[in-house]
Amino acid sequence: MSRVRQSGTAPELLVQQALRNMGFPFQVKAKNLPGTPDIVNQTLKWAIFVHGCFWHAHNCSLWKIPKTNSEFWKEKFSDNKKRDRKKSAALRTQGYSVLTLWQCELKDQDETRKKLLRFLPKSNGNYSGNGHLVQIPEPQPRSTSAGPETYKYLKGIKQVSRSIVKTNGTEFVSRLRVPAGVSLRQDARSIFDQAFLQSPDGVSHKPSRGPVRAVDLFCGCGGLSLGAREASTAIGRRFESLLAVDQDQASLQVFEDNFTPSWTYDSDISQLLDGDVGQRLQPSEKELVQLFSSVDLLLAGPPCQGHSALNNHTRGRDGRNKLYEKVARFVEITGPEHILVENVPPVIHGYGRALDKTAEQLVSFGYKVDAGIVDLAELGVPQRRKRHVLIASHSRSVSIEDVVNKHRVEKPRSVRWAIADLSRKRGSGIFDAPSILSRANTNRINYLFRYGLYNLPDHRRPICHQRAHSYKSMYGRLSYDELAQTITSGFGSPGQGRFIHPTRPRALTPHEAARLQFFPDSFDFSSVELRTALANMIGNAVPMKLSYAFATELLA
Repeated sequence: MSRVRQSGTAPELLVQQALRNMGFPFQVKAKNLPGTPDIVNQTLKWAIFVHGCFWHAHNCSLWKIPKTNSEFWKEKFSDNKKRDRKKSAALRTQGYSVLTLWQCELKDQDETRKKLLRFLPKSNGNYSGNGHLVQIPEPQPRSTSAGPETYKYLKGIKQVSRSIVKTNGTEFVSRLRVPAGVSLRQDARSIFDQAFLQSPDGVSHKPSRGPVRAVDLFCGCGGLSLGAREASTAIGRRFESLLAVDQDQASLQVFEDNFTPSWTYDSDISQLLDGDVGQRLQPSEKELVQLFSSVDLLLAGPPCQGHSALNNHTRGRDGRNKLYEKVARFVEITGPEHILVENVPPVIHGYGRALDKTAEQLVSFGYKVDAGIVDLAELGVPQRRKRHVLIASHSRSVSIEDVVNKHRVEKPRSVRWAIADLSRKRGSGIFDAPSILSRANTNRINYLFRYGLYNLPDHRRPICHQRAHSYKSMYGRLSYDELAQTITSGFGSPGQGRFIHPTRPRALTPHEAARLQFFPDSFDFSSVELRTALANMIGNAVPMKLSYAFATELLA
C-alpha cells in the first residue's frame, strides 16, 4: 500500500484523489442534479456515484441482511436499490454518462483507475477562467527527475558534502562543517542533517547562479521558505524572497530577519487579494501584478487552526478555512511557475470545499496538480507530524509519492538525535530557558522521574482527567529513543501534551522545540521578546524538510 494517500476512509475521497492524480476536473455533491451525484463534471456531462456496500445492498462480503428484524431490512434495502436506479435513470435522461463505484472495489486502486479511464471521456476537458470548455492536450511524458542526492563524510577536513545531479546533467556540490556534537556513527545524510541543525553557520557552496524568486503567503516565521532556500542552495541557485504575508507581526519580523524579503504585508490577506477567482482585478491586485509578474515558487501555509483536530469549537466551519482559496486567486493574477501549499490533513473535509475548489481552479489554469498526505517523519523530521500537501507546476509533473520515496530517510530520527546536545545548555534568554511551572505540574514531573515513568497515572492528574479519558500523552514524558509527539504552541506546558524532557525534570525549551521542528541554530529568533509569541511561531511552523524535498524536485 502507498505510504502517501488521501486522509480518511470515506470511499468518495479515494475516488476524488484518483481523479485529481489523472488531471480530471470535477465538482462534488451537485445538488442541482437528480440524486446529488457524489462526483460530477456538468460540462462534459458525466457523474459518479460512490456507494457504501452495506446501505446500497451490494452483493459482496460487506453486505448481509441483519438477522434482527430482517423483514424490515429486506424492504429497506429493496427501496434503496430502487432509488439508486431512479437517480441514474434521471441523470441519463438529461444526457449524463453514469458510473457506480462500490466501496469494496476501491481496495484495488489500480483497477479503480482503469475503470475510471474506461468511463471518462477520451478527450479530457477542463475549464478556462471564463467558464468555457477548453481542450487539455494529451498527457506528456513525465519530466525527468533530478538525480538522487549523494552525501559523503570528508573525514580529513571534518566536513560533509551533498551533491545533486540536476535534470540537465550538471552536478552541484555543497558542504557543511561538522560541529563537535554531531555523531559520526551514522549514515552521511544523517551527519549532514544533524550538522545542519547544530551549526551556527550555513551551508557553504560555489557562487550561486540565477535567482529562485519566491513568494510566501501565510508565511509565519518562515519554515517553508527555509526549506525552499536550502533547496535553492542545494541546486546552486540564489533564493530571493519577493513577498512575505502574515498578520502576526512578531512572526513576520523573524521572517524579515532571516530572509530580507523585498516586500512584506502584515494585514488580512483578504484586503490584499480582495477579488475572487474569475473577477476583474481590484486596485490592490493590479499592484501585485506589476510587482510580482515573475514568480518561480509560490509557498503557502493557510491557517490550519480551523481544520485542526484540537479545535473543538469551529472545526469544519471556521471562516479562516476559506483563506485557502486566496492561493488560487494569487495564482490567477501572477501565474507562478511552481506552487507548494501545506495544511493539516483534515483540510480535505474543510468548510466550503476550499481545498477541492482550489485544486480544480489550478487545473483550470493549466497546472499539473497532485495532493496527498505526507508523514514528515519519513523525511527525517524527528516527530510524529503529518501534513496535507498540494503541489502544482506549469512545467513539471511531480508525484508526491515519488518525492517522498526519493527523500525518505533510512530510519526515523529520535528525540535524542535532535536535542541531546542541548540538555546541559544554559542561556539567559527565553530561547534556552524552560517555562516556569506551577507547583502541581512540578510535582507531577517529579513523580514521573522518581518512578521512572513516561505516562502519568490517572490519580496524579487533574480531577477532570481521573476518569476515563484519551489524553494519555498529556503530562507525559518524551522518550529519547523515539519520535517526539507533534510539536504545538503548547510545548512549554506539560498539560498540553507529551512535552516533558526525557532526562531533565522540566518542559521543553523553545530551542529544543525549534530543533524538533527542524529549525537550525543558525536561524535567528532574537527579535522575539515574549515567550508566548515565540511558542506560537515555533509550534505553528512547518518543518523545512517538507519544502526542501518538494522544492528540490520542482526547481532542479
